[in-house]
This record gives sequence, C-alpha cells and structure tokens, in this order.
Amino acid sequence: MKQIPAAARRRRAWAPAALLGFAVLLTLALFAVRKIAARETMTAWLRAQGVASTIDVQDFDFGRIVGRVRAGRAKAPDFSAGEATVTYGFRGLNFEVRSVTLRRPVLHARLHNGNVSLGALDPLLDNLRKRPPQPGTPQPSIEVQGGVLVLATDYGPIRLTFDGLLKQGRLVRLSAHSEPTKLNGPAGAAELAAGSIAVRATGNRLDLMVDAPFARIETTDLTASRGNLNLRGDAPYPDLKRKRLDGPAALHVALTAAEVHHLASTLDEVRVATDFQGHAAGWIDNLVVSGTVEADLGSAAGAVAASTIGPTAAKVSVADLRWTHSAGDTLTATPRITFSVHDGASGGLRLSELLGAADGAMAFGAAGLQATLTASAEGRGSWTGFGPLTATDAPELASLKRAARSFQITSRRLALGFKTGNLRLTLPEPVQIRAPGGALLTLAGRASSPLLDRDGGAFRLTLRGGSLPKLDLDIRRLQRRAGTLTALGEAKASGGFGPIEGGSVDAFGTLRIADGGASFTAGRCVDLAADRIVFGANDVDRAKVSLCPWGEPMFRFSNGTSHLHAKAMALKADAPFLQARIADGAGSVSADQSAGQLSVRTVLSQAQVVDEASQTRFRALQIGGAANFADARWTARFKLSTPAAQPVAEVALLHDVRDGRGGLTVDTGELIFAAKSLQPDELSPLAVAVRSPVEGRTRFAGRIDWTPAGVTSGGTLSVSSLDFRSPVGRVSGLNGTLAFRSLEPLIAEPGQTFSADSIIAFVPVTAIRAGVGLDTKALTLTGAKAEVGGGRVRIESLSVPIVADTAMAGVLSIDGVQLHDLVEATPFGDRVDLDAKVSGRVPFSSQAGKIRVAGAELHAVQPGRVSINRQALTGVAATGSITAPTGAAAVPANNTFTDFAYQAMENLAFDKLDAAIDSRADGRLAILAHIVGRFDPPTHQEINLSFFDLIGRKFMTKPLPLPSDTGVDLTLDTSLNLDDLLKDYSDYQQLRSSPPVQPTTHTTETKTLETPR
Repeated sequence: MKQIPAAARRRRAWAPAALLGFAVLLTLALFAVRKIAARETMTAWLRAQGVASTIDVQDFDFGRIVGRVRAGRAKAPDFSAGEATVTYGFRGLNFEVRSVTLRRPVLHARLHNGNVSLGALDPLLDNLRKRPPQPGTPQPSIEVQGGVLVLATDYGPIRLTFDGLLKQGRLVRLSAHSEPTKLNGPAGAAELAAGSIAVRATGNRLDLMVDAPFARIETTDLTASRGNLNLRGDAPYPDLKRKRLDGPAALHVALTAAEVHHLASTLDEVRVATDFQGHAAGWIDNLVVSGTVEADLGSAAGAVAASTIGPTAAKVSVADLRWTHSAGDTLTATPRITFSVHDGASGGLRLSELLGAADGAMAFGAAGLQATLTASAEGRGSWTGFGPLTATDAPELASLKRAARSFQITSRRLALGFKTGNLRLTLPEPVQIRAPGGALLTLAGRASSPLLDRDGGAFRLTLRGGSLPKLDLDIRRLQRRAGTLTALGEAKASGGFGPIEGGSVDAFGTLRIADGGASFTAGRCVDLAADRIVFGANDVDRAKVSLCPWGEPMFRFSNGTSHLHAKAMALKADAPFLQARIADGAGSVSADQSAGQLSVRTVLSQAQVVDEASQTRFRALQIGGAANFADARWTARFKLSTPAAQPVAEVALLHDVRDGRGGLTVDTGELIFAAKSLQPDELSPLAVAVRSPVEGRTRFAGRIDWTPAGVTSGGTLSVSSLDFRSPVGRVSGLNGTLAFRSLEPLIAEPGQTFSADSIIAFVPVTAIRAGVGLDTKALTLTGAKAEVGGGRVRIESLSVPIVADTAMAGVLSIDGVQLHDLVEATPFGDRVDLDAKVSGRVPFSSQAGKIRVAGAELHAVQPGRVSINRQALTGVAATGSITAPTGAAAVPANNTFTDFAYQAMENLAFDKLDAAIDSRADGRLAILAHIVGRFDPPTHQEINLSFFDLIGRKFMTKPLPLPSDTGVDLTLDTSLNLDDLLKDYSDYQQLRSSPPVQPTTHTTETKTLETPR
C-alpha cells in the first residue's frame, strides 16, 4: 500500500471540512439574500404573466413567505395586500403552494356592460383560465381576512369588506358587508344602506343569506323606498368539474317595510315573503321550481288600484316555474294569483271585503318581464268622505252620502299585460260599482283602447240613477310620462247638488297630475248652467255662464291649495227677488282655496240688467264692476249706465253666506236731465208721461235687505225743478220727494206732496200741488189743486193703475172755471164760442186710451153767452119754447121752430146753463143741456109778414128771422164720438186742425113754440 504523505493527508482531512464550510457559507449567503431572491422570482413570474407588480418580502422561511404585494400602477395599484403569507412545499421534485393568506387586501375592479375587469390582474386571470388545474393536483387553500373590494360601476362605486375561505377549490365560507352608497345611471338610481352577504358550505350543500336594506330605488317604472330585501337559500353544491347541479333546492325571499310606486299606483307598505322548493338538475340549463309567493300589503293607494288597501292577503301559486339557461336565462311561469281584503281602511275609504283572482302567463329574461293576466274581482265597501248624514242636507247630497256609505264592486274581466316596463290594462267587460237606491257607476274601455298603457289609455265613466247627478266622463287619451299622468277628454254632468238645482257642466280639456298636484287646461269654454241656485229668499234662476281659457291652465291644485282663473262669457241669470235678470255678461273670474278658505275675485266688464217686473220699472241698463268673496262674505260694487254709456247709478252688494243675510244699495247720485242729453224715458217707461225734452235734476237712493226670513226694501226719489212736456201740456218747476217703503213691490205712503209752477195746457194751469201715493196696484193723487181759467180745479181722487188691464179712475171738482179758453183749444174752437163760468163735478175713468164719464154735472155760476155755428148743430132737433118779447102765444114745433132754435144757439145770452154728461154703452159721450136765456144777435132782427102771408100761412113754409130778445128755454140732447176725438188728441196742433165734429140728435121732446104777434 502506497504511503500518503502527511501534508496530503492533512489536505484531504480539510477538504470535507472546506466543502462543508463552503456549503455553509453558500447557504448562509443564500439565506442572507433569500428575500431578494424570492422577490425577484415572484416579480419575474408575475411579469411573465403580464402583470406589473411590486413585492416587498418581509419574511422568508423554509416553507413560508411573508410580504406586501402591489399590482398595477405604483401610485394607484389595482391590488394591494398589506400582508400576504404563502406556505409551500415539495411533492417529490414538484414545488407546490399549499396555502395563501391575505390580510387587509384591497382590490379595485370595474363592472361595465356586464363584464368585470380587475385592471392589472386581468392577464393573470386569462392565463389561469387557459390552464385549469390538472386532475389530481392538490388545490391550495386561500383565506382572505379583512379584504376590501372597491367596484366601479356605470352607476357609481360600491365598497365591500369581506372575509372568505376556499379549500380544495371549494368555497367554505364567505361573508361580505357593503357600505351605504348612492348609485345613479341610465336605467335608474339607488340609495343603498349597509348590507351583508353570507355563504357557508355544509357538506354538499350551500347556505345563502343576503340582507340588502335600501333607502330608495328608482327605475323607469318602479320606485321603492325604505325597504329591506332578504334572501335565504339552500341548494346543492355545484360540481364545477362536471358543471352539474343536482339535488333539491329551496329559496326564501323577503321584502319588508317598503314603499313601492309602480306606474300610477302607490303601495304605502309592502311585505313579500317567497318560498321556492324544487329540484335543480343540469348546469342551470333547466331549473324547475314550484312554490308559493305570499305578499302582505299594508295600506296601499293608487290611481290605478283606485283604493287604499288595509289588511291584505295575496297568494301566487306557480305550477311550473322554469328557468332555462340555454334560452338566454329565461324564467317562465303560468301563475295563479288570488288576493283578498278584509276590513281594509284608509282615510274615508273602507273595504269590508274584496276578493279577486288572476291567472295567465309570464316570462322574465333578457327582454325584461313580460306577463299576460286575466283578472276578476268582487267586493263591498263604503266611503265617508262626504261626511255624516244630517237633517239639513239637501236631497241630492243626502242621496250621494247614502250611496257612498255602501256599495258593491264587480269586475268580471280585467286584462293585464306587462312588457319591457310597460303595464297595459284593458277592460273587456266594464267595472261596475252599485249602491242601494239604484245608483250605478260604470268604468268601461273606450273602443279597442286600453285603460292604461305606456303609449296612452282611454276609458269611459258614467254615473246613473239613485237620485244622483248624471255624469259622463269620456277620457280619450290617458298617458303617463316621467311621473306625470295626463288625461285628455270630455266631462258632462247634470243634476242637482247642494244649492244648485238642475245644474249642468260641459267641459273638454287636459288634466295633468304630477308631484301630488293637478292642473286642468280647457280645450274650449266650459259651459255651466243651473235651473236654480238656492239662496233662501234670494234664489237665482236660469243661470248660465261659459268659462273660457285665459292663457294658463284654468284650474290648478298643488300642496292642498287650488286656483281657478278663466274668462267668463255669455253670462245670464234671473233674480226673481229683484224681478230682474242679467244678460250678455262677460268678464273674468279667479278663485283660490287654501287651508279650507275660499276666495273669489270676479270682474264684470259688461252685462245688461233687464227689468222683469209685470209693470216695467226701468229700461235695460249696462252694468260693470267687480265682486269678491272672502271670509264667507260676498262684496260687490257695480256701475249702471245707459246703452249710450251715460252714468245712471252705483250698486253695492254685501252678502254673508254663513247666516244668509245681506243687502243691496242703489244710488243714482244727482241725475241732470237736459236737451240732447240724458232723458227720463231712457231710464224707465214709467216716465212715458214725462216727454222729452226734460230739464232738471232727480236723484234716487234705495236699498234691498234680505235675511232667511224674507226681503225688505225702501228708497227715496227726489225731484228738483223738473221741466217737461206732459200729455196735457208743458209742466214747469216740478218739485217733490217720494219715499218708498218697498221697492218690490213699489209702495209709497199716500199724501206725499209734489208741486209744479205751471202746466201750459188748453189754458195755463198754475200753482199745482198734489198729494202722491203708490201701492201695488196704482199711483194715487189726492188733494191736487190748480188754478185754471180764473177758477180752481181740484182732483178729489185719481188712481193711475200700474197693473195691466186696470182702469184709471178719478173725480174732478170744478169751481168757477171760465170755459172760454178751454173751448177755444178744442176741435170745436172754430165753430163754438162759449163765455161760461161753471162749477161742477166730473167722475171719470180711462182704460186702453178711452175715457168714460159717469154722472158728471156742470152748472153756470153766472150769466154768459154761447154761440154755436149752425153747421155744428146740423141734424139737431131742439125742444122747448121760444117766447116773443111781447109775450105772444106759443107756436107749435115744426121746421120753422127748429130753424128758430138754430138761430137762437148762434147768438144766445143765457141766464141759466145746466149740463148732465154720461158715457153710453157704445162709447159715445151723451150731453143733455138745459139752457134758459134770450136771442141776442149783434144786429137787431124782426119778422115782417103781409096780411096774405098770415091768411095763407105761407110763413110756415119759408125761413123767417128770429126776432131779437126772443126768450129761449131749450133742452139739447146730443152725443159726441169722444173716442175718435181722443185718438187725434196726441198733438195740440193736430187738434186745432181737426175736421168739424157733427153732433147728432137721439131724442126730441115736443113742446110749444111761441111766436110774436
């Protein structure tokens, strides 16, 4: 054996030690740089995956690495973990990660159009998807502690904190909590409260719990507020390797305490609990579940539901709920829905019972929810919004209250369709609401239009029977856009309600309801009419008015206040208590109601006031002014004028609706009458006797007061220095005051004095004074006195009727009146000359322009003369005696005697003259005059006869002159056609130019005629 040198032996002894030392040094060196090596290795691997990252290894032990990780941009990383712990080992020569623990990781992700992006980590995820785990390869367990997910969406950011654990690729547990957030995007908005999600695996089952409270969720057709969505589920754990799901499944869904606004309906409080039980098969290609949906709706109110629902039970039974993944994740079902309401109430509405059912088909998928249902319902209810029945209720109001207290609802067929957010409601058969007494409210579809649709609906509503007003509502288009409900249609109503009897309304226009308010824009004038408006003793009859648009919605309602603004046209009404009517009125009206207080402002720009009394008191006048209503009181002030715009009077009104008391005052102020200006006959036909031109001043001030017990009135007419033409002549200086104790009817106490300076009639009449009175039948004059023809004429009484077809009657007392000037002014003036001063009494009456005299007597109070033209006495056969101055014997009556009578009347000086005057049945005026006097011609006359004339009595056959101073005692019985005379008596000049009047004789008394010897 070869001997090894000692030096070599020493080198060989140190070699293992050196190798060991080198290994130790190398190991120490590698351990010293382990953090750097691990960091570089991991960042290189992530860089190879396309992920830019920063790794800070804090601790590196065999089998364990601890560090901080950031991926993405340095200042805004998409992923960061404050502490990441990775445990690893070797299986043979294969390196394997056994666990990953992330503490406080923060992940920023984005959800856009249904796709999720993790930013800088997206390339890593893509590579892992391409290389799924090999079969049999152990999966590392992954645990997240205090993780934060910041998810950016198209509606806003969502922030979640979560903890979770995965073992062998299976989810063991996951719990997440969301922070309150507000989302807003193209499909809607949401205000979410803090929520939570919990998932836990138990054997081969998964338990799911979701709590999602929210303050508000809004979509195009749905708004929900103050609710909480709870999901509780139990399903088999999916076989991700074979992509299968097989086993029983259950899901419980609960939505509690939410206010839901859907389309035009409002559910004030909704509680929904849903339980599904079924079998899941396949990889969610077919999921068939049958179960029950129960909804508890608290008080609900809505324009579509038209009711507020109290305790409600609703159940949805689904026989074949099917979810098909291959058809684009479509859920289909044929549900059967039943619901019932018992003793539901809200406000004045109470539903004692409402039962209904609906069935049809539904589907939910990529196109949204689509459903077609046919429903029916029946129920009973009441409404107390009109208040309790009272003894003072009008009959129509009482009928309305009784009808509303108990009614039945019947809807035999109601079709519902929902597609892409559009609810379509149609009425194949009308909905009917019946009340005791025969009242029937019917809601029906209009032609083929739906009742409600996104593109517009239409319906007809009618009310008939039960002593209620008749209503026809024809809504031609009903639309809802952006929370605004719009209805275009026509409404007609007729009947009585409250103080209105026989009322009617005819309106057409657009009603808009939005944000708790409403407005009505009229498409034409709204016609209102009433047979009677009852105000106690102050009823208004036959009232009509058209309210027309005026540049803004005619009616608005918002926040408990309402406003009406319109033009008023074609106003007319009758006021029987005033015996007057308003016609052709126009103006404007504005009304506001707030907090139960109503105020009204009306302006009457023009109208006519027409007298409706049986005896017309005034001619039609123009009226204008304003009337206001506030604090339950009407106040008004109007001005009256003639059609020529001449001011006439001011009228003021006050009426308190609380006690029915009020009053009306009229004041003309001082009316000045003048030629070519205002005249009395322009104001009243009662002034027909006061003929134009009239000059002077008058004033009338009066009032009418009313209470529920009746009406009182009064006034004063003052006349100052009035000059006018009357039927008997020119009147000058008329003065007086007439106080009325009633204006309806017109009544003035008798004995009120009027005076006039003069009347220029047939003869001047001066110093006139008369007592005046007025009652319901006539104007009376008493004690009227005047100076005429050197004597006096006194009206003992005169009654001038104001009632149609009534005669005027009176008595004239004549004292020492000279008739000469009177006769000269008559149609006889050119044929009769009379110098006679008479006294007497003449009772008379007049009707329809005809005068009748009964038992009139006139007596001459002193001798006088009368001269009557022979032509004026043609046809008169006189009776009596003619005595010669020497007292010769009387001559029998014959033609010669009659001729002597004519001669005597042509120049007769009388000592005695008596006349009796009466009207006959045929209307002629009979005059029986007795005259005693002598023949007194201006030239002396005698009879010259020969002896042979006397013997042959030839003088009996030829005219003979009547000797002067022949005594006359004659009775003349004749008559005049007074009616014809009065017919031509309208003008004095015509009277003077009238043709001769021929009296005719009716009776003759036979006496002796004495002739001179």
